Amino acid sequence: MSELDLVPCGIASFDDDGTLLSVNTAFCDLLGYPAEELLGMHVQKVLTPGSRVFYSTHLFPLLKLYGVADEIYLALRSKDGRDVPVLLNSRRREGVTTCAFLRTLLRDRYEDELLAARRVAEQANAAKAKFLSMMSHDLRTPLTTIHGHAGLLTANVYGALTPEQREAMERIQGAVEVLMRMIGDILSFARLESGKVSIHPRPVAVAEAVARAEALLRLRFEEEDLAFASDGCEATVLADPDRLQQILLNLLTNAIKFTPRGGRISAECERDGERVRVHVRDSGIGIAPEQIGRVFDPFVQLGEQSNDTARRGVGLGLAISRDLAHAMGGEITVKSVPGEGSTFTIELPSA
Repeated sequence: MSELDLVPCGIASFDDDGTLLSVNTAFCDLLGYPAEELLGMHVQKVLTPGSRVFYSTHLFPLLKLYGVADEIYLALRSKDGRDVPVLLNSRRREGVTTCAFLRTLLRDRYEDELLAARRVAEQANAAKAKFLSMMSHDLRTPLTTIHGHAGLLTANVYGALTPEQREAMERIQGAVEVLMRMIGDILSFARLESGKVSIHPRPVAVAEAVARAEALLRLRFEEEDLAFASDGCEATVLADPDRLQQILLNLLTNAIKFTPRGGRISAECERDGERVRVHVRDSGIGIAPEQIGRVFDPFVQLGEQSNDTARRGVGLGLAISRDLAHAMGGEITVKSVPGEGSTFTIELPSA
């Protein structure tokens, strides 16, 4: 008995022609062959069809080039036709390759379980995204009807309203608008998770994007008695204009929500090599240090101490903004000091 027969893993050597030159007892037991039958056999005869292709196209060229191949997972074919999964480590010296084969008993089972779990997770995620999308569409129709009829009543189309009735109708309209925003966030998040959001980058002037966002929110700034300023940045970014607009609106809306009356909000930008950073600053209540790491997580609501649902929202705006920035090759970060305000920074490729 040779020393190799005492090794608990299969050992075999073959020349560059693939002829088996030596085998140990563990290798024979692994495949159910007697040693005399294996010696002189071509090594590919003890490989499964898939492993033969791998041997010819990858393993042997790798050995000839580097002389080493470690932790290669492949399957041997036993004498009685069974597939025997093994982990291979090999060395090639002077035209002779020596391999150590360690049988892997549980790897196949674990891989099958992981693949099955992944399929279940993907199916669940697809079902969730489909449900959210259907729910959002189905809820929008009746809410639009409610909002429209409330607007007609407020406009005295069906007769004059008393002050109390007008106030009630305005509350209805406000509640519907909050619900519509929440549904829009949920629908956007579902599309992002399912990969159905298309991004079409092109050069976008930052100043124009900020000006459009400010125009859409000008009434909100006036209602909340907030001052808004922009440095008129002349930088141009490579981005999808609609998605950049969505990000800016989300960040500015958050700034409005958490900035007390008489506060300040600004949008500024700076170039840094091939990147452009757009800073949205506010003089609001700030973010607690323990919340900074969670603000971009889905369904995390800033200012959770408040019971004002209209102010807190559904907690998806920042998560959506971050995912949209990532899709455009960018990033969003935040710095904040409680009681002094927050700065959200959008970083995008320069155009």
